[in-house]
Amino acid sequence: MNEFELGREVEKSNILRVCSIDTSVILTTDVSNKVAKCREFLEKKLTEKTPIYGVSTGFGFLANSWIDDSQLSKLQTNLIHSHSSGLGAPIDPKITRTAMILLANSLAKGHSGISSSTLERLVLFINHNIIPVSYEIGSLGASGDLAPLAHVALSLLGDGEVTENGEKYGTVDVLKRHKLNPLNLGAKEGLALINGTHFVTAYSLHLLKEGKMLIYYSILASALSLEALRGTLTSFHALIHNLRPYYGQQEVARLMRKLLTGSEILKSHHDVKVDKKVQDPYSLRCIPQVMGAVIDTLNHLEKILSIEINSVTDNPLIFPDDDLILSGGNFHAEPLAIPLESVKNSLIEMANISESRIDKLVTPFTKETTPFLTQSPGLESGYMIVHYTAAALLNKLRSQAYPSVVDNIKVSGGQEDHVSMGMNSATQTYRVLKEVRQLVAIELLTAVRALNLQEGRPRSTEILEKVISIINGKVPFVAEDHIVHSDLLKVIQLVESDSLDIYSIFD
Repeated sequence: MNEFELGREVEKSNILRVCSIDTSVILTTDVSNKVAKCREFLEKKLTEKTPIYGVSTGFGFLANSWIDDSQLSKLQTNLIHSHSSGLGAPIDPKITRTAMILLANSLAKGHSGISSSTLERLVLFINHNIIPVSYEIGSLGASGDLAPLAHVALSLLGDGEVTENGEKYGTVDVLKRHKLNPLNLGAKEGLALINGTHFVTAYSLHLLKEGKMLIYYSILASALSLEALRGTLTSFHALIHNLRPYYGQQEVARLMRKLLTGSEILKSHHDVKVDKKVQDPYSLRCIPQVMGAVIDTLNHLEKILSIEINSVTDNPLIFPDDDLILSGGNFHAEPLAIPLESVKNSLIEMANISESRIDKLVTPFTKETTPFLTQSPGLESGYMIVHYTAAALLNKLRSQAYPSVVDNIKVSGGQEDHVSMGMNSATQTYRVLKEVRQLVAIELLTAVRALNLQEGRPRSTEILEKVISIINGKVPFVAEDHIVHSDLLKVIQLVESDSLDIYSIFD
């Protein structure tokens, strides 16, 4: 089991640990003492009768409404109840659990005013995999992920629903089973629980993890397509890419050389009597330039996340050592929303170039492929409609390219007059990732079919022949027309579950 110690700086190489369902969190005595010190400082400030936003005042437009001392706890409970207004699809429990770890880590920094007992309850939920049911719609990515995080906080109060061991229960029943009482929140605690970027960050981390894996599958599909279409290895030569030394471009070219060097198929391209092509189409020749840009975009997101995961993003922030409580805007998700939109559109570009290769595989681009990858054109349709499915997917993806981050809508009586819409950027980009995964799986299946149909073809490299064999084992090759739906689902599942152990292929 992985262990994640709250409050410690997380190195960039370790940020994806929080995505694992096996990761348990540790709350050390030193961190508990730091949290308690901050809480004591806040309670002392409350006795001085100075207005503190969200602690002794209302929220947003109501920030100038003072709250009587006797109502400070009620204010926090009201906040959680009123903000639990999410709609849409339930958020995947693995993403909610990640958001809870990020929330706990932010609170553990000792600048939020949370009580140790409230933080301990959050840690207990995480480590027992008691995951609140939250919803995709409700956060504007400014003032934090208010509605989604409120549904998390609601469970700490004994309300709402949770999942435990994959089953959904009323929270009150789970608390009784664990012999726990609902929490009573003190001053500022409700605000500290919901006023952060933790859901946008959680989605981004899972997107980074799954996106990196998908890039490798797309490179693999590209190599198989290049083989089936009798492309050339020339365009991946290191000398070309050394003259334009983007990291991603050089890395993709290197990986393509690794997959293809030694192929018997590619040798046919060098004999003009056999193949008179001088240059490959862009969808083959420019794989490093396009896929490399996707890698660089994801790497930028990773850099942003290595900062965000170590940050404190609620408001106001408490600085006991400086005798200060300061209101600011660290809850604004703009630093995440902008790179998320870049990632979304880079993934759509990955789908664009993939569909271009699928088109060439089913439309006889080379004499080695038959129309629509069928043995009896006319009598059989082969993969004609598989290409339709890819085209429909691509159209759907393109319609999601509009950036949510530029669509500001002011709320809270104009007090919150610029929001990032980062949660919509995050959920939409995550959906795009899943749909691009389907399109990459279509290319993978189509390229393998094209190679299977080429009787007496030369051998590919050892790596690619092994991949072809594994895919044929999962989806047995059938030359004549057959129901393709189940084949598509099997290959999509193969990519989603990483049945190929993709990183080992590229080692």
